Amino acid sequence: MNWRKAALSIGLVCAVLLVGSVGSASNEMETITAGTPLPMPRVVKDRPLHVGYIGPELTAESCQRNWHQTQIEIEHRKWKLSAEPTASGVPVQRNALQTLIQKNVDAIVLQYIEMEPLRDLILEARKRGIGVYCIDTELRPGVLINVTIPNGVAGAMMAQFVIDRVEGKGNVAILNQTNHILRQRCYVARALFTSKVDWPNLSLVGFEDLPSTGWEKAAFDFTTAWLQKYGDKLDAIFAGFDTPGVFAARAVEAAGFTKEQVFVTGVDGGSEAYDMIRKGSPFIATTSQPFELYTHTVFGIIDEVQVKGIAPGAKGSSIPKTRTIYSDAVITTEENLPAVGSIIHEVFRATYYDPAKKNEWYFWGKPYVITSAAQ
Repeated sequence: MNWRKAALSIGLVCAVLLVGSVGSASNEMETITAGTPLPMPRVVKDRPLHVGYIGPELTAESCQRNWHQTQIEIEHRKWKLSAEPTASGVPVQRNALQTLIQKNVDAIVLQYIEMEPLRDLILEARKRGIGVYCIDTELRPGVLINVTIPNGVAGAMMAQFVIDRVEGKGNVAILNQTNHILRQRCYVARALFTSKVDWPNLSLVGFEDLPSTGWEKAAFDFTTAWLQKYGDKLDAIFAGFDTPGVFAARAVEAAGFTKEQVFVTGVDGGSEAYDMIRKGSPFIATTSQPFELYTHTVFGIIDEVQVKGIAPGAKGSSIPKTRTIYSDAVITTEENLPAVGSIIHEVFRATYYDPAKKNEWYFWGKPYVITSAAQ
């Protein structure tokens, strides 16, 4: 072999290695996720998959739980992670997404962030062979899957709980948040509370939109105003998620009322909400969301598409045409409250969790543990 042929051979080997190092390029297109064909996300078999993760903050327990499970998934699968879990606000989120695209990660997971302002960047990522996946947010063109609960159904579940507890009569109020997911719960609850055909003696006496910032104080102040106007004639407050419910419950206590007089409900579940229920607060119930299951399902889809190479719509694909997978929520009250020190999955014994199956994903790593405020 002369030096020219040797050099050519070496060059070809290097080129093959270089292509392998960024994942297998595919000429295959998919038409499920957007109005126009998009390249299939690259398939990676010869190195750890590189996943990017963007979340809005780590103050809310829901975000903490998604982030915790993400780290468990990455460690168990031996993948690589680049993350910005505290990307608060659209400019920061756009910058974080642009950074991940520039890094040429293999997959990007978006957890509960505003999607519309990211529409162009999602499509840019997809055109570069990067898969885009969502946890508990909204679909946009290019997103392969979103895993969440049917939020209107979750709102209906808790609204029905409230109606049953007040025996279909009395006065109720709603603390709404205009964000996409949260408002769906509250609008459905409002429709039920105002159905005079079904509950002629039930009245919706308050419906307030919480501001995007300072909503904790707003929830407390709205509740205080309702109590000043109605006193214990106000029977229940429906909060679109747990945190305003927590502040509403504090306002009820500050006004000198008990849970027997005015009670509060929320949606999400977690240590803080469970602790308030456990201690007899006016906050008496929450619709617990399986955030860990959302996250695990998304990472399973990433593995399916970008490691196993199963395209959306192909035989064996878990991605439905709607691109949304819904999980089951559980109403948690003092009657089925998980013990302090138990793993979060105990909440979901009625849906996915079986403590006897020790090899299942919910025992990977160190699962999220339920604590009390005293801890």
